Formats: sequence, structure tokens, C-alpha cells
Amino acid sequence: MLTELQLLWRPPKPSRAQRKIPRKSSDHFLGQLTFGEEAGQGQCLQFESLLEYKTALLLIYRPGIVDVREQVGPVMFTKANGKAGKHYFDFITYEAAGRRTGVMVKPEWRAEKAEFQDEAARVRAAAVPTVVDRVVVVTERQIHPHKLARASLFHYCRFAQPEHDKVLACAANDFEGPATVRDFCRAAGIGDEGYHGAIRLIRKGILRTDVEWPLNLGSVVRRGVIAA
Repeated sequence: MLTELQLLWRPPKPSRAQRKIPRKSSDHFLGQLTFGEEAGQGQCLQFESLLEYKTALLLIYRPGIVDVREQVGPVMFTKANGKAGKHYFDFITYEAAGRRTGVMVKPEWRAEKAEFQDEAARVRAAAVPTVVDRVVVVTERQIHPHKLARASLFHYCRFAQPEHDKVLACAANDFEGPATVRDFCRAAGIGDEGYHGAIRLIRKGILRTDVEWPLNLGSVVRRGVIAA
């Protein structure tokens, strides 16, 4: 007999990249991830470097962001030599409040070069406000290890467990805290098996923590600002 989760599952939507991304490379970290399964059907997102992969995770699970698209463009701009140029944003993020952010992902050594900074300024002038509302550059300096670990855990725990999620959501309605994740799950009658579900509640803001990392069974949680 099929479970409720199996009945609800649908294959993820294809990548929305507007520039073709190679399927393989001898000197680049290429790949594809999916996200959004916790809210329904997943969405494929491609990346062309390890730095892009880490950036994507941080963006997807950043509070307030409701969607992330990769390789969006082209943005037409004028190069320093006067010729026409095309730029595809590595990512564009969309916030619940409506703000769109164009993200340029570059290694620190390249981002520091005057040539790149000049081109980034030209792309920004061409893209704001018609394509995006602002442009940011992300390098290794912006990849905080604790934030990345938290986002990676959210990503790992994104798949719904309907039989657990319903019980934990109900328990959260009457929960004030503080209590450890383990005690919260035990009080809900599930025990340690409810860990992934509790992480999803933290992701949604239904539960909150005072520390960013680590998030384990011994982490202390309280009632969040969002009602279940």
C-alpha cells in the first residue's frame, strides 16, 4: 500500500536557467540540487562551482526568501571598451516583500580585481531597477560555516513526514518552552524519530532557537513567532 507521502510525491520541476550549463567538466564542480519539497513539488537548480552550491543553499534557506532562480539573463550592458556585453546573474532571489536581488558569485581573488569591479558596476547600472532591485557579490568571505551547516541541515530535512509533521505541528500549538528538541518530540509522543520534523518547524519559524548552530536533539527550542 502506498504511503501518504508517496501519493503526494511529484517529480521536481526542471531547471529555469536561461543559459545552458555544461553537463560535465574536467576542472569545474558542476551539479544540480532540488529544493522546495517541504512546500510541495520540488524545483531543480543547477550550479557550476562549489562556491555556487554553497551560496545556493544559503540563499534558499535565508529567512524572507521565497524563491531562487539560477543563470537569469541576459542583462545587456556596455563594456569598458564600448562594446556590448551580456551578463547572466548566477542567482536572483525573490523575497516575500517583493525585493529582487541579483547575485554574482566570484572567488575572492577575482572579485578584488579592478576589471571585475568595473564590469559589476556596469551590470548593476543596467540591471537596476528593471531586472533586479539590487546587485550583490558573494565570495568565500560570505560563506559562514555555521550558517552553511544550518542551511545544509534544513536542506537534508526538507522532505515531509506527514505522520510526524501533523503530530508535531499540533504539539507546537500548546508549546511555550524552553525545552530540548528531544523533550519536545517526546512530549509530542514521537520520540527521537521526530528530529527531522522538529528541524522543519525551526525552518518555518514555528520553533526558534537562541543559537544558530549546532541544531541537535539537545538544542533548546522555544515557541516561534509563527503559529502552526
